[in-house]
Amino acid sequence: MSRASKSGNVKFVSLYSGCGGLDLGFKDAGLLPLSSFDSDQNALDTLKQNVHPEAYKTDLSKWDDSLIARVAESDVLIAGPPCQGFSTAGKNNPKDVRNDHLLNVAKIAQKALPRIVVIENVKGLLSSQNSEHFEQTLSLLKSSGYSVSWEIHTTSDYGIAQQRKRVIILATLGQVKFELKLKCNERVSLAQALAGIELVDTKPKKLLNKASDEYKIAKRIHPGQKLSNVRGGLKSVHTWDIPEVFGRVTTEEVSYLETIVKLRRQKRRRANGDADPVEERFMRDYFGLRSSVISASLLSKGYLRRVEGCLDLTNSFNGKFRRLTWDETAPTVDTRFGQPRYFLHPEEHRGYSVREAARIQSFPDHFSFSGSESAAYRMIGNAVPPKFSNAIAHDVLRIWNEV
Repeated sequence: MSRASKSGNVKFVSLYSGCGGLDLGFKDAGLLPLSSFDSDQNALDTLKQNVHPEAYKTDLSKWDDSLIARVAESDVLIAGPPCQGFSTAGKNNPKDVRNDHLLNVAKIAQKALPRIVVIENVKGLLSSQNSEHFEQTLSLLKSSGYSVSWEIHTTSDYGIAQQRKRVIILATLGQVKFELKLKCNERVSLAQALAGIELVDTKPKKLLNKASDEYKIAKRIHPGQKLSNVRGGLKSVHTWDIPEVFGRVTTEEVSYLETIVKLRRQKRRRANGDADPVEERFMRDYFGLRSSVISASLLSKGYLRRVEGCLDLTNSFNGKFRRLTWDETAPTVDTRFGQPRYFLHPEEHRGYSVREAARIQSFPDHFSFSGSESAAYRMIGNAVPPKFSNAIAHDVLRIWNEV
């Protein structure tokens, strides 16, 4: 088994490499990439042309001895297994088959025994319904001779204009337990991250059609606001505030809808979840005999629906058309970042370009993406921000000299 000396190149292999966000950060920190493995051909093509050529299309749920041999040549194993099943932005489904890939990294490490293992995943991994996957992974690493630590990190702490929260699992062979000690950097705003973007992003902007409902909605959303019926306050614009798209309502009907917004979170019927449909008897306490007349009108206009005999908002999503602000960081850049119905530019009525999304993820401007535009958004949204990866890599080198 080949191992680097303390003065030589520290070699790494990556699993579930995507387009190379993790790999790029580790390479730029001075580690030597040996091989990268993923099942997405567009991502592998992107990694090859930007990071290093040894990238292989592989179904990592069916690994064999040849892959173990490749990993065994490395000093450090890094991995960003699929997180969609754990993600709170998705269904957060503990039975999602993609969740098994997390434990799969530990199984590969058990066979190959690289000196250090780094695994990146979403914060939703720690939720009660997903904790079994997390605990199994830690347990297998420990039983394989690794000392294990983990922490939640927010990427904005490391000079990235994005509130992306991620769990980093660190495993080192031996009895000594190490922890990552990442130095924080100055906060970077969206304006700072996108400064001068027009010099490199020369493609035409995809502005919303002025005749479209999306444009009419976007016009009503100011920086820092979102379209959300289930929250009150100035940051939420409700569908009934946009009658030109969703239909006109009376002042009394607005009061009724606002009361439901409040009561669906106060009059809880379940032990879990964020809110519940409202029993009509509670509405009669507020609106008396008028309650049934108002609810009938709002049901016919499509603002309300009946759920198990109760009243609920028809549109109960918590935020679309989220318009970002220049002086703050962006939320997590996900695969939908180019779609204006999810994320709006601070000033213009449009979503974000591929280059803008890449900038916010801290990819350098020369980093190019293979395949279609939708493939590019997918790769960017699923990637580890290279600047965050670089911070991890520098601390891994510190740990390497102490292992």
